[in-house]
Amino acid sequence: MSGITQFFRSIRFMSVAALAAGSVLGGCNSAQKDELSMLKESNAQLTIERDDARNALDQSEQERRRLDQEIATLQDQAKQQPPTTAQAAPTTATPKLDLPEGVTAEMQNGVLTLTIEGDVLFDSGKASLKTDAKKTLDKVTAEIKKKYPEKRLRLAGFTDSDPIKRSGFKTNYHLGFERAFSVGEYMTSKGVATSKIEYSSFGPEMPKSSKKESRRVEIAIVNE
Repeated sequence: MSGITQFFRSIRFMSVAALAAGSVLGGCNSAQKDELSMLKESNAQLTIERDDARNALDQSEQERRRLDQEIATLQDQAKQQPPTTAQAAPTTATPKLDLPEGVTAEMQNGVLTLTIEGDVLFDSGKASLKTDAKKTLDKVTAEIKKKYPEKRLRLAGFTDSDPIKRSGFKTNYHLGFERAFSVGEYMTSKGVATSKIEYSSFGPEMPKSSKKESRRVEIAIVNE
């Protein structure tokens, strides 16, 4: 009897051991499945973030190329523009004009050109006219309308060579154009026909002896 009892005890022990081992293995498999699931979710999230980063980089690169092309176009336009506002020795006598402080007149390649100091018109990095600038433009506009009522006007914006930082403009060419446009827009509000005004920007391409002098708007008075 003792041998049979011992035999059944051995069988029962092995059964319990087998169940315990199965339980441990089942627990390990469950933990592995949970870890695998987490890894898959993490990998999927990383893939999404990688794709988003690539898309953002592609868009940034496209924008950079577009701006480079826009700058190149503006530079080509500046080179093709007749040099009516370029620095040149006077070829004829400069007419006497009643101009306010900060505005000068000279003949450039046979064209009468009025130069208005940028600091008289605008704050640094801005294209909105100062309050006092409007008084200056009132006098300039009145003189042009009085002596050259049938002439066309070519307004060109110039800047210094400092790179654009926090002004909100993409380039100095954009800033130069917007400044010229602000001057022209004010002149049209004072009676100059919009059809008689043309705009261009030379940005920093035609610097003068100082940065202060380089910042300017030039008004070339030309024939129809």
